[in-house]
Amino acid sequence: MSPLFVLVAVLLTVASSQATTETGSDIVTEILKALKGHDELWRVADYLNSSRSALVNELPLESSGRKLSYTFFAPTATAFFGQMPQDTVDPLNVDDNLRTKVLIRHFARQRVSASDLDKLEKLVMADSNEAILTRTPGTQFNVINKAEIQPGAIQLPNNIGTIYTVDRVFMTGEEVSQAISAHFERNPNTGFPFLG
Repeated sequence: MSPLFVLVAVLLTVASSQATTETGSDIVTEILKALKGHDELWRVADYLNSSRSALVNELPLESSGRKLSYTFFAPTATAFFGQMPQDTVDPLNVDDNLRTKVLIRHFARQRVSASDLDKLEKLVMADSNEAILTRTPGTQFNVINKAEIQPGAIQLPNNIGTIYTVDRVFMTGEEVSQAISAHFERNPNTGFPFLG
């Protein structure tokens, strides 16, 4: 074996072990396991898997020997379909940075219970921005950044986190448009042939 190959293998092993717990797991793996059987969350599961490396580095399960936990607000497939044009490229597939940035916005760096959601007015998300929490009048629904939080939560093992389903994606139409435009600027020959 070449020394370069051995060096690369060692570096990859060290890098991947730093972001996992002693069980060899990470936040993305645990979320993906928990989302199995939740067909309405297939799209966010695909995006999580695509951004796995960046998310595992950004959202470790341990820091300085202390166990960390998270809350993930998982948008439904319908939420993604409603906020992205369907007649062009998927901006979250063609722009890795945007996809990762959008996903990180859906994490809080703490475990939030259902009773906490009823009491909190703000929640600091993993991107360090505050999310506004409100209640839909006359209902049992909590709302985060204008996204309705569906009743019920999915608990992750070992108290590492909670998943709530939401009906909106925390991204703007401008971000979507910019990602699509940038893709076609970088790839001018990938447009629809009948459009010009």
